[in-house]
Amino acid sequence: MSVYDSQVARLCLGAMLIKPSLALSDKFPLAKQDFEPQIFHLRLYQAITALAKRGAQSISAMDCYTLCANNAEVKRVFDDNSLTDFIDTIKQLASADNFELYWSSVRKATLLREYAKAGFDIGRFEGDMAKWSIQDILDYYDGLAISIRKQFYQDKSTKEMKAGDGFEVVKERFKDEPAFGATTFSRYLNTAARGWQRGQLTMHGAVSGSGKTGVALYNAALVACPELWGDEAGCYQPNPCYQHKGCLVIQYELNDQEELTPKLIGSISGVQTYHILNGRYEDGEEERVDKAIEILHDSNIYLVTMPSFTNDKLKACIKEYATLHDVGYVVFDYVSQQSAVSSDIAKKNGVATRSDQVLSDIVSNLKDIAVENNVAILTFCQTNANVNNQEVLDAGCLAGSRAMQDKLDVGGIIMPLRRQEKEIVAMMVEAGKAPIEPNRIIHLFKVRFGNQIRHLKVWGRLDLNTGRWTDCWCTDSDNKPYEMTRTKLVYAND
Repeated sequence: MSVYDSQVARLCLGAMLIKPSLALSDKFPLAKQDFEPQIFHLRLYQAITALAKRGAQSISAMDCYTLCANNAEVKRVFDDNSLTDFIDTIKQLASADNFELYWSSVRKATLLREYAKAGFDIGRFEGDMAKWSIQDILDYYDGLAISIRKQFYQDKSTKEMKAGDGFEVVKERFKDEPAFGATTFSRYLNTAARGWQRGQLTMHGAVSGSGKTGVALYNAALVACPELWGDEAGCYQPNPCYQHKGCLVIQYELNDQEELTPKLIGSISGVQTYHILNGRYEDGEEERVDKAIEILHDSNIYLVTMPSFTNDKLKACIKEYATLHDVGYVVFDYVSQQSAVSSDIAKKNGVATRSDQVLSDIVSNLKDIAVENNVAILTFCQTNANVNNQEVLDAGCLAGSRAMQDKLDVGGIIMPLRRQEKEIVAMMVEAGKAPIEPNRIIHLFKVRFGNQIRHLKVWGRLDLNTGRWTDCWCTDSDNKPYEMTRTKLVYAND
């Protein structure tokens, strides 16, 4: 069945001919699929879009013919459909003020055609589509899919067994395969938190500008890139931590191509990000960057920008990539108070929601997503304004909600060194604890299944231009040295 309302499509095109900027609207987006059933409509839509990008304030038939002067196929389509008469007529019938109505009808038709292509019965929506919204259609097919799933899938979320049954086998497996996850950016963290484990949620608080995005992207590169630049070796080397799984990076502040990708390339190549952004390289650096781009193409790292996320959008996005792209690791940068989330929760609950409740709800949602999709999630949040005045940095330093701690498997605070901490650095370096001075401390306040003292402090040096982390030493909360091994986690097929 073909669903296409030619008259509504004509009116939609007419509104854009009157006001071309509508063709570029972010609020009411259109695509070529919306007009593909009629080649004349499609070619006219493409012409309108091209002219709108050039700044056209109104579009005439002459404008369209001039645009396609060198394209005989498009000109023939215009001639066969009496373009001049069409534009003159439709401009009189259409109204730019009614564009939202036209747009909604056109998009509903496209949506139903897509479902029809996928083999779904769309007969329910034949006839008067005006009574159905786009969301109504989506909800119907989502519900249909759930109904079908229930017929063939037995819910395994509830399990019953006698305590101890089958653990003999698990015990022996642990001897050969200890319960560790993928590598984190710090080998001390690998030891303390048993790596970056799927089904778990890790969150680090950090002050603004502390390098959390760089750290996050470096961890993505560690698990999802087959090769990385080795500073000591002075060449690219196979990455033993490469997990053969995809890594999804979701953020809502940075531009993918102009901000995120240079940071990723810096993590892979070890080239300072500002060299990449400036387009000015030292000897051999541009070749390293070119190689990093190749590696990035070969990796399964996916970037998603979500300026206005909701819990449902996050859940749907991660489920899609986990299912279709074999993503096992997710970086979400970062948990914050979002008006879209607040309004969404308020709509569902019927009452206004405090900021701490919103943040706690986001974290709870992320934990559920990690379990349901068997993915490891690393996220960040801002610290509160009083963080520098706290003796011990723990969940109370997280902006908005101490309640977030309950849902975390691993929780920490990444901070620059404070005055009292700077005082002992020279002594530690002189004692040979590390060849370099740290500039950051991870205050690890929670590890659900970890192996460390309470409030472990991991001292390290963060290169803010590559996101690369170098471990220095560990202490307790009183800055007393704490001996801990550094665990190198390499790929093991799961």
